[in-house]
Amino acid sequence: MSRAQAFQKRRWICLAAALVICVCAGFGYAWSVLQNPIVAAHGWPEGQVSLAYTVTVVCSTMAPLFFGGLIRRISTRMCIALGAVLFGGGLFLTGAMTQLWQLFLFYGILSGLGCGFIYPSMMAYVVRLFPDRSGLASGLGTAAYGSGAILWAPTSAVLMNTFSLAWAFRILGILFLAVILAASLLLAEPPEGLREALCPSSERTASPEEGGLCRKQMVRTPAFYLIAATFTCGLIAGVIVISQASPILQATLSYRAERAAVFVSVFAACNMAGRFVWGSLSDKVGIRNTMAAVFVLCIASMLLLTVGEQDVLILAAMGLAASCYGGFASVLTPLTAQTFGPKYITENYGVMYVVFGLASLIGPSLATTFKTVGNGSYTGAYLSAAALAAVGLALSRLLKPVSCKGECYGTE
Repeated sequence: MSRAQAFQKRRWICLAAALVICVCAGFGYAWSVLQNPIVAAHGWPEGQVSLAYTVTVVCSTMAPLFFGGLIRRISTRMCIALGAVLFGGGLFLTGAMTQLWQLFLFYGILSGLGCGFIYPSMMAYVVRLFPDRSGLASGLGTAAYGSGAILWAPTSAVLMNTFSLAWAFRILGILFLAVILAASLLLAEPPEGLREALCPSSERTASPEEGGLCRKQMVRTPAFYLIAATFTCGLIAGVIVISQASPILQATLSYRAERAAVFVSVFAACNMAGRFVWGSLSDKVGIRNTMAAVFVLCIASMLLLTVGEQDVLILAAMGLAASCYGGFASVLTPLTAQTFGPKYITENYGVMYVVFGLASLIGPSLATTFKTVGNGSYTGAYLSAAALAAVGLALSRLLKPVSCKGECYGTE
């Protein structure tokens, strides 16, 4: 029995460990239950506190760009260990913050960079584990990451009520550091020849690795900027809901923080479900048609939030927006491969991942700004997000694959 054949059973253990790591890294989706307690505990302006979430997402999306060479040179286990130290350590230090800049440094930069080392590496890893079931593996990975708030939002609320805000950060920091490091010990590098052993030769021929633009070539094409603008416009609505869910529910529906935390988990489940549903649909009706449907529903969800007054309608609209966010996340990877070719998909996706950071720069700022000028109303933010989604819908109809001829030189 070859090493590749013997590895087939062990890879399921590796996948389980990777999913545990992704769930821990998805803690950032629980931010909305942390924002108001931070404001109340320290008296800092809400608009400035909300920027910490933006800093976290930006750092996590930029990490593969600035540290891509390091990530490629070290082992997966070492990369995850480094990310665990930054991620868990950043959260632990957040528990000791006394000034606003420390929130940005510890929670925003350190934990954000840690997440940037962990999540993209895990996504590439699970696909290498299952070259014969890459869609299943990537779907499980993104869903595990997106489902983080289902567990961590109520957990954070309980810890803050039982102990304090500071100790909640310290406990979670230690927990994530220990769990991620322990899970990383179960990771093993896939042996050479695994793809050949698992995939029929006809399948390998149908999905060639040849052809494609590398990162340097991709960023010189108009298609790159078109995709970036399209997804940024579409993701903003979901970012508003995911990052501001608890404050929105407390301000709009007068929910207590504990009850709002429950719905943060519900919206995280909608985000996770959207990744499965929309990703599966794109295989049947095509990526462009799927994106059009997601954009239309995204616009509808924002318009419903502007006119909705009943709890059920508002909650349904927020859940729909969260599922649309998951839908955009599920089609970005295959669209990148379809547009620029599959050969350099790992590094190209690392660049395209920046759209999540761009949306996170805009979304929370829109929400807090319009809440301030609108005397607690988020209507202006909803209308702005709907307008941007309409722009994204128009841009999405212009997307086309680019020519992938020629070799890419000068890459690492």
